[in-house]
Amino acid sequence: MVRHPSGQNLPILLDDDGLPIPLANEWVLQRRDLSPNTLTRNLRELAIFYAWLESLNIDFLARIDGDRIFTEAELAGSLCERLRLTVKVDPGQAGVAANVQGIKVAVSPLTFKLRLITVRQFISWCFRFKMAKLASGDPAFLRIQAHKEHVDKILSDQEISNPPQNKSVTKGLRDHEVVALVWCVDYRNPDAYGLNEHVRFRNFIIVMTMLNFGLRPAEVLTLRIGDIEFGSVTALRVFRRIADPNDTRSPQPRVKRNGRDIEMQVPTIINLIEEYIEIHRESVMERYGKNHDYLIISDEGDPLHGNSISNYFQIIREKFRDRLPSNLTPKSLRHTYSSRTERDMAQRGVPEDERKQILAYLRGDSSTRSQEVYISGEIIRQAATVQSKYHDVLMQNFLEYPNHE
Repeated sequence: MVRHPSGQNLPILLDDDGLPIPLANEWVLQRRDLSPNTLTRNLRELAIFYAWLESLNIDFLARIDGDRIFTEAELAGSLCERLRLTVKVDPGQAGVAANVQGIKVAVSPLTFKLRLITVRQFISWCFRFKMAKLASGDPAFLRIQAHKEHVDKILSDQEISNPPQNKSVTKGLRDHEVVALVWCVDYRNPDAYGLNEHVRFRNFIIVMTMLNFGLRPAEVLTLRIGDIEFGSVTALRVFRRIADPNDTRSPQPRVKRNGRDIEMQVPTIINLIEEYIEIHRESVMERYGKNHDYLIISDEGDPLHGNSISNYFQIIREKFRDRLPSNLTPKSLRHTYSSRTERDMAQRGVPEDERKQILAYLRGDSSTRSQEVYISGEIIRQAATVQSKYHDVLMQNFLEYPNHE
C-alpha cells in the first residue's frame, strides 16, 4: 500500500522479486476513483490469476501478442477451478511445501463470481490496451480482437447467477433486540464497556448514530464537527471528500456512495450529540493536546480507526451474549434502520416506488434496486403476522368446539 502526499492510499501488486507488475498496477491506477479496499481486493484476485499463469509457465503478454490462443480447457477447466478454491495452509508448514500440502477449500459462490469478474475485466482491458496500439486494418488487430472475443465468451459462460437467498431470514435486529442493545451500550449502564465515562459516552453515540440514521461505519468515522448543523432544524450531513493528507489512519475511512443531508428530528439524540461534542470530546482533546475536527475520536484524542468499531461490536456481543444476538454487527444496525424505515413508510401508505427512492436517498445508495430486499422483508413480516392471527383463530375455534365422546 503506497500512501501519496495527497493522502490517497493506492495498493500495488508485486512479483516474487518484489517488483511491481506493470499491467496489473496500470489497470488499478486507471480505476483509482474506487476505494482503496476495493482496489486491494481486485489485486488479491489478480494475484491468484498471476499465480495460475506461473504454475503453467504461461507468458501472458506473449499469449496476447502471439498466434497461440487461450484454450477452453485452460480457462474453463483450469483457471476457473483455481478461482473456485482457496488454500488453507498448516501453520507448521512454510514455503513451497506448505502451498503443495495445503488443504484446498471451495470458496463461496459470491467470492468466485467476484474473482471471475475481476479477472475477466482485467484480461479484456489488456487486449484493448494492445489493440489501441495497432491500426484497425492491421491483421494483428483482427487476430487479437478475435482472441479477445474468444476469451470473453468462455469466461462469461462460467459466470453464475447470484446464489439463492432466504429472504425470510432477517439481517437486522428484532424490536426486543434493539431495546436490549440500547440498554447494553447506554453510558449510564454500570456494565457498559469503556475505559471511562468519555469512552462509554462515545461508544453510545456511535451506536445510536448508526441505529437512528443508518450510517455505515466509514461514514461515522469521516464525520466532522461542522457536518452537524445545530439550529431550528438540526441536520447531519454526509459528504464525499477527497483524501485528507493529515489523516494518518490506514486505510482511511471514506464515503464510497452518495452523500446526503439527514434531518435530525429527535431532541434526545440532538442533545446527546451536543453533550458529547462540548463535554466528552472536548475533555479528551484537551487532555492529549489534539487539534482536529473529526467528530469520533479514540481514547487518546486521535480520529478513531475503523477496526475499533468492529472490535467494539465483537466485545459487546461476547460481554452480553445472553442478551444480544450473534448477528449483531455494524451492518445489522444499517439493516435495522432500513427495515424500520420501510415499515413506517408502508404503514403510512407511501407507494412502493416512492419508498424505494426515499430509502435509496437515506441510505446513500445510487440504485433503487438494492432497496427491494427491505420491501420484500416487510411483505414477509406482514404475511407472518396474518398467518399468526389465522392460526390463533383456528386454534381458538378448535378449543371452543364441543368435545364429543
